[in-house]
Amino acid sequence: MKMPVEKCHVDEYPILRQEDLGEGWFRLDIEAPEIARETRAGQFVQVRVGPGDDPLIRRPFSVFDVGPEPGEEATEVRLLIQKVGPGTTALAQLREGDKVRLMGPLGHPMPVPEISTDGALFLVGGGIGVAPLYLYCRERKSENSELPIKVLLGARRESLLIGHQGFIDLGVETGLATDDGSAGHHGNVIELLDQYLGEMGPGADIAGIGCGPHGMNVALRDIAIEKELRFWISLENYMPCGFGACFGCVISGPEDGPLRYRRVCVEGPCFPVEELPATF
Repeated sequence: MKMPVEKCHVDEYPILRQEDLGEGWFRLDIEAPEIARETRAGQFVQVRVGPGDDPLIRRPFSVFDVGPEPGEEATEVRLLIQKVGPGTTALAQLREGDKVRLMGPLGHPMPVPEISTDGALFLVGGGIGVAPLYLYCRERKSENSELPIKVLLGARRESLLIGHQGFIDLGVETGLATDDGSAGHHGNVIELLDQYLGEMGPGADIAGIGCGPHGMNVALRDIAIEKELRFWISLENYMPCGFGACFGCVISGPEDGPLRYRRVCVEGPCFPVEELPATF
């Protein structure tokens, strides 16, 4: 497989704005026309946090949005970031006019399967996994797509459902699940998906894409395999280089298939569930 790094750009780009979203989350908007116009939902950028060697390793971030509209006229790359360590805390301190070094776009875009109008394409997100799903919906809207999308988002509590209003504003059917019952379904997003699938009935044309924390991804893989659904999962493995050189993000192939290690950054990050091992 050819590496998708062929159209990768590496440069320093200015910060346009930084918006605090609460609960340790923030959005970083960066003026990077070369990257923005070539980025598609599911791809990511590698961000060099500072000018020195600490932190040394670039950080991978799924592209949350490009603006003002997806496509050839896009000039901005927008990232959804949660402060969890020194690297992301340093990014949270950037302000308008500061520069950040980006490398991207990297990875392969999410698939756009054909679905009948009476079926459904489920986009299932948890935590930071909401990021690529929003751009996915923006792309379909810009194409005037009739793809029947249903977005299902989960979090521990309502205040952690970052970005859910954006899907609603796009006019996408959006279901919510919270562990404490503060918004939507009282439980996890996999339970909510199971409810939706039950309402669809047998024989419905169903596919889906999921992106979230590891536990959610494993549960989503299991339910998709059990119900024989067309599903893809976008993985968020640690990616030291982002272009396949370091082999720091590899996963094995399915247990009943030939042993083969695949680099999430190059051959993913989105994989069909049947190609994922029982543990990944």
